[in-house]
Amino acid sequence: SRSRHNTKYEQHYHIMRAAAFLLILGSKAVLAFQQNSAPSRSTISLHGVLGSRNIEGNDADVMTADTSSVTRKTFLAKALVAASLPSFLANAPAFADDIAGPPAGAAIYAYRSGGLPSLRALGFTKLFTRYEGYLEAPKSYPKGQVRVAFDFPTDWLQLDKLGGGVQYVDQRNGDKLYVLHATLPEGTTLKSVNKQWIADAILSPEGDVVRSGVVAEGGRISRSQMISDCSAEDAPNPCMDRRRMVLKYDTVTGNGVQTVERRGLVEAYQVENDVYMMLATLSAVQFEKKGSKERETVETIVDSFKLGDAALS
Repeated sequence: SRSRHNTKYEQHYHIMRAAAFLLILGSKAVLAFQQNSAPSRSTISLHGVLGSRNIEGNDADVMTADTSSVTRKTFLAKALVAASLPSFLANAPAFADDIAGPPAGAAIYAYRSGGLPSLRALGFTKLFTRYEGYLEAPKSYPKGQVRVAFDFPTDWLQLDKLGGGVQYVDQRNGDKLYVLHATLPEGTTLKSVNKQWIADAILSPEGDVVRSGVVAEGGRISRSQMISDCSAEDAPNPCMDRRRMVLKYDTVTGNGVQTVERRGLVEAYQVENDVYMMLATLSAVQFEKKGSKERETVETIVDSFKLGDAALS
């Protein structure tokens, strides 16, 4: 448990380093825009966030700019970096969640553990990539880490690299996948917990789906099925139960007036008293459309999601 906490402290340390660097870039852009001569190559000291380290000589060249070469385009680009800093910090994982685990009734990111995952392109076409790695386990779990594996489209963009979560997006249409983690209500199991609790946990204001910027309304599970992965050949190994669900919800557009119907396929496993979920989302139109490529894609993602011993290749 202590090693996992130390890992999260290190992650936040690197997040703050990156945030400070972005802030410096934005500040230098503003100064360069206002001045008519190149700034002096004085020592740049970053105390507190980066520690007492001076950047001098050749290293300082990276952090300085010749205002004679500053154009409107470069100024706007650097200013945009500075403007994006508050959003960058807001989307970083909540420190309290890292230490204490998921808030009651809310699904947060299932944080990576044990270093970077293995990413391996599949097949001749390499259209899909296999993600294999580890997630932080519940405190009572004896192994300390939970193995995870799933397949996703190779051209999807990874989000939240610094925060430690697992999230990818299709930049063409906004379809996403999330690997989430929540603590079940006391006295319940993955099989017995009310399906509405799953919907409420995923779309909770304290959960990372909403905190990542999704403005959602409604939210209900329309279909739910328990699946048991075991056979006579598996004995004496325990069976691995999972629960497949369809989530219906609406997202609110930027103007706050129109809503768009969305669907999410959910695959959930129980580890100790916690639940780990793969959520793959798409528009309701594409979900209901027969032969939809988008639906085939999210079904492939969810079908491939494996946890624990089932994730061993």
